[in-house]
Amino acid sequence: MCMVLFVASDAPLPELAGGMPPPPLSVCPIRDAEEPVRAHFTKPHVRFVGAHTGCSCGFVYGADVKEDAEGRESVRLLGAYLTDLVARVGPLELYACWSGDEAEPEATRTTVTPADFGGDAERFALAERWFATVRARAG
Repeated sequence: MCMVLFVASDAPLPELAGGMPPPPLSVCPIRDAEEPVRAHFTKPHVRFVGAHTGCSCGFVYGADVKEDAEGRESVRLLGAYLTDLVARVGPLELYACWSGDEAEPEATRTTVTPADFGGDAERFALAERWFATVRARAG
């Protein structure tokens, strides 16, 4: 099972192509099986966000992570992508869960800024069934 991360916006979201090997960050349309995730969002434009692993499991670093450098780069690029989007289109919404749990209710709801994805904290990992509103600044 893989962790999956979705981003939603009021405006169309730019895609970043995947490939083999997967790039450090990819953004692509959601698949039919992922459609239930739309129920979490108030915003109409939804995309899947992948890390260097191809899924969203790669958005992790610190504490015994074998691919620490790759994880830091994926998280850093995610932060840059979110920074650009928030500046252009306003607040975003994120939802992270295990693949297959897209319809499950949120376990955690919070507000974050793109700086929370800077890649410079000691550790980073997406939480299971985590919903976040992304704003330019805290508060």
